[in-house]
Amino acid sequence: MAYEVSVRLLAITPDAELLTEQAGRLCYASGNKLGTNENWLQARIRQGHESLIEHASATFYIKASRALTHELVRHRIASYSQRSQRYVKETAADYITPAELGEADGAEGIFNEAMSAAWEAYRRLLEAGIKPEIARYVLPNACATEIICTWNFREIRHLIRLRSGPAALPEMRLVVAGIKSIMQEQAPKIFGDM
Repeated sequence: MAYEVSVRLLAITPDAELLTEQAGRLCYASGNKLGTNENWLQARIRQGHESLIEHASATFYIKASRALTHELVRHRIASYSQRSQRYVKETAADYITPAELGEADGAEGIFNEAMSAAWEAYRRLLEAGIKPEIARYVLPNACATEIICTWNFREIRHLIRLRSGPAALPEMRLVVAGIKSIMQEQAPKIFGDM
């Protein structure tokens, strides 16, 4: 079983590569050379001059677990809008199952029992008249959620570097791989080296 996550690009700065090169060319008073060197942006990035790529941004829709979004929102140079469990009742037991559970005998069964118990407790609390904002306390980090995230390109590069390695949450590596693939296609002059 694999993580059932989703990553989609919703919006991106138009002509992002041209805009970021224009910002960088201004710094070097070389605006007359705009668009003349395919490798110019990558050379600036290698030099550590990444402030110029902060002028472009991308907005993504992500469906993943709350465990993932708890880590994701630590990237503070961003804007986030997440589905509320306070105002929205959870009407179905929608959760993300870690793929690694299949590696240990009986682990997936233990996990599924815990999910069933949590969702049943949530349902019973709602039936008892408890508000969703209080009943949600019994729900696990595995709950599926939806979030829209906007980052500038510099922060996206940071996110990819930080959350792609073997120490990162496996679900996060999957989401970041999706972001990386999209950005390499959308802005290869900025993300092609990753």
